[in-house]
Amino acid sequence: MHYLLPLLFFCFSMPHADAQFHQTGHPLEAGIMLGLAGYSGDVSAGRVDLQELRPAYGAFVRYQLGNRFAIKGQVYAGAISGDDKYSDVKAPRQFKFGTALVELAGLLEWQVLGRDRAVGRDFFITPVVFAGLGYTFADADAQYYGPPSEREKFLVVPLPEANLKNRFLLPLAGGGIRMAFFDQLIFGLEGGLRPVLSDDIDGVSLNGNPGENDWYYFFGATVAFRLN
Repeated sequence: MHYLLPLLFFCFSMPHADAQFHQTGHPLEAGIMLGLAGYSGDVSAGRVDLQELRPAYGAFVRYQLGNRFAIKGQVYAGAISGDDKYSDVKAPRQFKFGTALVELAGLLEWQVLGRDRAVGRDFFITPVVFAGLGYTFADADAQYYGPPSEREKFLVVPLPEANLKNRFLLPLAGGGIRMAFFDQLIFGLEGGLRPVLSDDIDGVSLNGNPGENDWYYFFGATVAFRLN
């Protein structure tokens, strides 16, 4: 539950940002995201493990720098998990994990087609590409659920593994679609990859493949409103 505190603070503070930016001439938007989160790593069946997709949600603010570029700050949250039973190769090992996570990130968006805001179009759609940096809070609970007699066969060190970090610095990148109505209501679809700069996010490292880092991803729909 404590993972929700940054998200709630972010949501309640967004309306106050309008007072600071309303005279700049650059639109400021606030919105929410609802979607799915997934993971790939030591306890996943593949790069995209459909059985382990979990709900995700978040809030964001976007500050338009011009016709094509914007800065976006976001707080996204959700859950990721993995289970060896979904993999033909890993099933005999019988590991599983789950964790809630909260991501704080800052992005630069490129709205590919751009838009001249002096032209009053009722509807405008453009592809969007984004990249940025963020920080992820997670605390994985990894478990071995196989027979005790085979524990030593699969475990190099006991689970959960000790000394794994629960915060991860990450680069992130992705893309989507932006659909604006009267420049006041903005819908979107987005998906982004988060290559974590460690092998720790699933709570399995030495017992898995410590030479390959984990990653996770968000896919979702967004709705935003122009504040100023």
